Amino acid sequence: MNAAQSRKGSCLCGAVQITAHGAPIEIDACHCGMCRKQTGGGAYYAGQFKDGVTIEKGQSLTWYKGSEWGERGFCSICGSAVAWRLQQFPDKLGVSIGALDDTSGLKLEAHIFTDSGPDYYNIPTDVPHKTGAQVMEEFMAKMAKKEGK
Repeated sequence: MNAAQSRKGSCLCGAVQITAHGAPIEIDACHCGMCRKQTGGGAYYAGQFKDGVTIEKGQSLTWYKGSEWGERGFCSICGSAVAWRLQQFPDKLGVSIGALDDTSGLKLEAHIFTDSGPDYYNIPTDVPHKTGAQVMEEFMAKMAKKEGK
């Protein structure tokens, strides 16, 4: 897939439809407790895209405030995880990689919140590991830079 192209995606039932625009900026596998609960026990794979993510159809998209800083978007009909965002930057959506129709060429860049990982599986060492504190520090610095702060 050409990096300038968009990637379409949806929830399981199709009631929520998204488009990720441009090249992927970062794709991570999150091992925090909230992500494991959301996925039923494994990592949550999410990505940011250069030109953003838009909701094309989203009447059933529900946002859940899962922490003091983050929100998770899911379909209120089928329950599929579709997106996430920081409350401080509500227009900067990350997308659930599993919601994308075409994942060709996408590469995992890091395992994050590895300090929260469970004992019942081993986190692969194929890409860098980052603790929760490292992730938040890096992400907030990136977002502040984009916002010109």
